[in-house]
Amino acid sequence: MKRLDLVQLTIIIVGIFSAFYIVGLLPQFLFYFFSWFSQGLSGGYILNAFIENILLISMYLIFAIYAIKNSKHLAEWICNKANLHADINFAINTRELLFTVFVGLGVYGLVKELAAFLMMSFRYIRARNSFVEDTVSSPDMDFDLTVRFISICLFFTLVYYAKVFADFLAGKINNVEPADVIEEKTT
Repeated sequence: MKRLDLVQLTIIIVGIFSAFYIVGLLPQFLFYFFSWFSQGLSGGYILNAFIENILLISMYLIFAIYAIKNSKHLAEWICNKANLHADINFAINTRELLFTVFVGLGVYGLVKELAAFLMMSFRYIRARNSFVEDTVSSPDMDFDLTVRFISICLFFTLVYYAKVFADFLAGKINNVEPADVIEEKTT
């Protein structure tokens, strides 16, 4: 198994989780859809919630399709940036396992934060173009958008420097006891 395959598997798993979130959003979508039709296709809070739900579903759907379809290209990009091209054994060492965990967490966080950033951007634009005051004030929206943007940058940094973080933490994990002694202590 190559490290590229391990990273590709991680990206596919995150894509599957994104598709799973779509299934979780479908009941809300159906509720807003039927409520909107039952109110005579009028605007108001139902239409706003309906549009926000459509934006979330489309964001997760786009990422799920893109991650599963282009997982090889994404994995190659990540492995090229981290200079990981060697084969790995079935006995995965700590560095490779930590690298895979950091890539998975980073991609998962990017998907979650990008969807939230899209929702906050929609609310921010709607509040700026609306004559009616929303329940959320503008400074709170500015703060939320800033926090979401910083989170996106941090998760991107986690994906980009996953090898560095994995090497650092793997260097900190030094088990000096032999495997037999550790096994006796844990049983």
